[in-house]
Amino acid sequence: MKISLEEKSPKTNKVKEFFKKFKSVLEGIFYPANIKCINCNVDLPQKQEIEFCENCLSKLEFIENDKCCKRCGAKLKTSNLCLACKSNKREFKLARSVMVYDGIASRLIKNFKYQNKPYMSRTFGKLLAKKFVSLNWKVDFVTFVPITKKKEKKRGFNQARLLAEEFYKNTGVQLEKDILIKKQETKEQASLGFKDRQENLRKSFKVTNKDKVFGKSILLIDDVFTTGATANACSLAFKKAGAKEVFVLTVASTSRKILGIEDKKQDEKLESDNALKSLIY
Repeated sequence: MKISLEEKSPKTNKVKEFFKKFKSVLEGIFYPANIKCINCNVDLPQKQEIEFCENCLSKLEFIENDKCCKRCGAKLKTSNLCLACKSNKREFKLARSVMVYDGIASRLIKNFKYQNKPYMSRTFGKLLAKKFVSLNWKVDFVTFVPITKKKEKKRGFNQARLLAEEFYKNTGVQLEKDILIKKQETKEQASLGFKDRQENLRKSFKVTNKDKVFGKSILLIDDVFTTGATANACSLAFKKAGAKEVFVLTVASTSRKILGIEDKKQDEKLESDNALKSLIY
């Protein structure tokens, strides 16, 4: 006798849920929370929420709210618009990141995504929550950048979803898990420039429930902000569905010095302009 997919589905879901819980228990045993630094693995002197030792914490380059691009949040020496935001349309209202995507931060996020270390989302989620509180943004709900089912199956999880779930645990902001989907696979973004990234992602995201989105202020969470192409594409999908505005929050953001020498020149020009103004006034 043939068994239909509908008949098989509940049992399959129960099995998946069992293994998901079992995996969570194993992670709790092998990667217990709050007792080891997630970067160097040294024992922490006491149980703490942010799982970094003092040495590793001191090497992270955090982004101050008053020393970043006013739109995308990339670290600058002053609060102004970076060259990328001056040159390109942004569909999101504001974006901010906890730290610069460099050194320890870069290595940790790559390990988190590609070396099967989902437990790192605990610390990253707490850092996102602390950043959010400092920004005083008013949002109706939080969601995350989706990936295709094929990619999630291959990786084992969606890192942005894990971050959003941890963020929710620490803030209580309503979490919408399936409000946005990625309809199709796209080329890897890392090797593409800004315009190619935009075209690569165009029309790849879809809102599943426009009624929940209409007139709402939405917080979108992801792991890294590079050119902003992904944030733009997601924000555009929300705005077309009637969202009032979209804020973006990520663990890390690429430095303007990394993105190009023009941004470094811009920083130097801003410093020069500010120095000239101080002489005049």
